[in-house]
Amino acid sequence: MLAAAEAPAPAKRSLPPLPQRPLSPRLKSLRQRAAEAASRERGLEWRDEVGMTELSGWEYGTRTKEIADVLATDDLKGLSRLAVAGGMLPDGTDLSALAVSFTAVTAGATYSPLDKQVLIVSERGGPRDTGLLTHEFVHALQDQHFDLLRMMLARPFSFDREEAAFALVEGDAVSVERRVMRGEAWVKRPLEEVAREEDERFASYRKGIGGFFPPLLTETFIFRYRDGLRFVETLRRARPAVSLDEVFSRPPVSSEQILHPEKYLAGETPREVEADVKGFADEGWRLQATTPLGEIGVRGLLMAGVATDEARRAAAGWGGDRSFVFEREGRAPLFVWKTIWDTPRDAQEFFRAYNEMLRRRAAPAGEGPGADAARAWREGEAVTRVRVEGDTVTVVRGAEDDSALALRLALGQ
Repeated sequence: MLAAAEAPAPAKRSLPPLPQRPLSPRLKSLRQRAAEAASRERGLEWRDEVGMTELSGWEYGTRTKEIADVLATDDLKGLSRLAVAGGMLPDGTDLSALAVSFTAVTAGATYSPLDKQVLIVSERGGPRDTGLLTHEFVHALQDQHFDLLRMMLARPFSFDREEAAFALVEGDAVSVERRVMRGEAWVKRPLEEVAREEDERFASYRKGIGGFFPPLLTETFIFRYRDGLRFVETLRRARPAVSLDEVFSRPPVSSEQILHPEKYLAGETPREVEADVKGFADEGWRLQATTPLGEIGVRGLLMAGVATDEARRAAAGWGGDRSFVFEREGRAPLFVWKTIWDTPRDAQEFFRAYNEMLRRRAAPAGEGPGADAARAWREGEAVTRVRVEGDTVTVVRGAEDDSALALRLALGQ
């Protein structure tokens, strides 16, 4: 759990100072109303004053990169290498740079936990009402009460756990924003209608700006807001209501708990998955990065090759996973991914969906008579091998001979 995880080393704050320029009377008024609304609806008192700075589009993009450079860790670099080795992202992808681009083109305002300021973009006309600013001031409240940097940079690194934390943070802010802007009528709407509306809200986004980014990145971004809101509203509307302050003290540990709030309430955690790292080391392969991808990672990955509904169904039986990237001098990276499913039927469903995704972009590579349990696919020099056995699906990807060895090691043979 995030609250119990080893605390990260404090980020080195090496940002240049923000421009010192006065806010217009309109922005001062909006700021005051947003701060008051955020505190009132969220039920948290301000401990310190939070500043607000108006930036040009260029300044905003520059600041976003500066923040990313300060917070960037070896974990993010390792995740980039892992995703590329696994065929999830194109060769040469830098997730840190992608995240900066994503933020720069999608956000008109953001809360910076390094600056302790809300940053707004002047070239987009600035906030027209208190909604967007209320959202960002909720993040400032969260930071004052729960320490967002500690929460988001918890160790050991886990993509799945980090996405769950992002979903809680963003879902909380969206919940307050909707309640402030749409009032009691929105609160009384059935949760199913709220979820459907949020899904429709992002449909055009997915076809527009989101279409320029890999589905894995787009879907995890949407997940933070859409599914985070559903998670938070489920808890707020429970009888009795669940205290969000207590949830922040015991955050969800997986995207599965966000997607299925009943699993969070029941304390159902992912199953642990390991690989024979020593066996790979004995063969000369050095572990470079490892992380669970989680249910949302599986869904986003599958959406690159199958329909959204099929990807959701195939990911829903997720029980646990862990992915690894191994490297060896002079050889192509080796990707190993072990997934465990709630039932053998769920494992078969994922096996079929994953192979369908590969079928649309790769050529068969000697699947043989056991195609119902093992498949192989070729993409250029890389061969991906997929094996299902009971409730477990194992995926390896690398050079042909290396991937064959990796599969045997992953299966304990």
